Amino acid sequence: MTSALDYLGHGSSFSMSGATKWRRLRARKVNDPYSGEQTGEDWSNPETLDFTGALASSSSTRAPDGLREQTTSTAYLTSPDPTLDIMPGDRIRALPDDGRCWEVSGYPSHDANAFVSWQPTIEIPLSEYRG
Repeated sequence: MTSALDYLGHGSSFSMSGATKWRRLRARKVNDPYSGEQTGEDWSNPETLDFTGALASSSSTRAPDGLREQTTSTAYLTSPDPTLDIMPGDRIRALPDDGRCWEVSGYPSHDANAFVSWQPTIEIPLSEYRG
């Protein structure tokens, strides 16, 4: 017998035929030379994780001032894998690289169906700052 969940998610996750490839970048921890604790970040050789998802742009605002102009863009990236290891502060790039670098600006949402605990996707809030 086939359920609606099997039809929608092909047995395991939510089907997203329009999803594209993305790469998560996470800074490696650096030991403090004085305390020995991992307090710093090294972006020169970040940890990477490739995944698929669909980007939905939200808004973009431009804030000119006397010294510089900055544009802040916000978006949400939805992935069919609700178990992705994504945290605030991670960086996200498209594959192939389109020149944009998004920062995970909040905790990803792992919404679940209240009746059957089905988690079809993860929604990742992103921001990009230019200028």
